[in-house]
Amino acid sequence: MIKPFSLETFIINKLSITVLHGLLVFLFLNVFKPFKLYLLKEHLFGYTILMGILTFILPFLIFVFLEKINYKKWTIGSLALLSICFLVIYNYILWFSSGIYKDITGLVKLSFLLFSKYSSSLAILSFATIFLLNDLILDFKKKKKNNQIKAQEITIYSENKKENLRVNINKLIYTSVTGNYTSFHIITEEGVKEVVLRNSLSNVLLQIKKFPTIFRCHKSYIVNTSFFNTLSGNARGYYLESELLTTQIPISRSFKKEELKKLIFNEKNY
Repeated sequence: MIKPFSLETFIINKLSITVLHGLLVFLFLNVFKPFKLYLLKEHLFGYTILMGILTFILPFLIFVFLEKINYKKWTIGSLALLSICFLVIYNYILWFSSGIYKDITGLVKLSFLLFSKYSSSLAILSFATIFLLNDLILDFKKKKKNNQIKAQEITIYSENKKENLRVNINKLIYTSVTGNYTSFHIITEEGVKEVVLRNSLSNVLLQIKKFPTIFRCHKSYIVNTSFFNTLSGNARGYYLESELLTTQIPISRSFKKEELKKLIFNEKNY
C-alpha cells in the first residue's frame, strides 16, 4: 500500500530531517569521495564539513519558507517551479561557498556549470534521502507514541455506577455525547463498533484522562490521538480525520492550529 504524500509531515519534521540529511551528505562525501574529491587530500575533511552544514541549513530554510506561506493553495506546477528555483539557488550557494573554501586553501575551483552537474546529481539522491528519512521518523514517532500506552483494559462506569463498559484503551477511537448518553466508538475485528453508556462526557474523561493520547477536542468529543493522522479545515473550524472513519471530528475553536499539529503529528511527547 502506497503511503499518501503530505508536505505537512516534512514541515513538522524539518529539523530532524535536515540535520540527518546534512550528516549523511558529510558521511557520503567522506566515505565514497565522488566527483574526484580525493584530489582535495588533507582538505577533504574541512570541505565535507562545510558541505554537510550547508546541506542541513538550505533545506531547513526552504521548509521554514513553506511553513510561512499558504502552500496548500499552490498547484503542482507552482511547487515544481519552486523546486527548480530552489535547486538553482542551492547549487549556486554550494558553488560560491566551495569557491571561498578553495580560495582560502589554495585549491582549484570548478566552473559553476561543472559544479552544478555534480551537485544536481547529488540533489537527486538528497530528495530520495529526505523522503526516506521522513518515513523513518514518522514510523519511529508512531511506534513510540503507541508504546506509551500499555495494552490494558479499563472499566468505564455509568453515572449511576449500575452499568459499566470494559474496553481496551488502545481500541477506543473516540467518544461522543448525545443528551444523557455517551457513545464509545471502538475498533474490533469486524470494524468500528459503537457502544452506548448513560454518562456525561466529563465523567468519562475523569476515568480515562490519565492516558497520554486521550484528548478532549470539543465539548461533545473525546478522541484517542493515536488513530487520527489528518487535520483539515481552516481558522473558521478544524476537523480531525482518521482512516478508520468516514466522519470528521470537530475541534473547538479555542485550540490553535500549531497545538493541533503537535497532537496529530506526534510532537507533544518529543
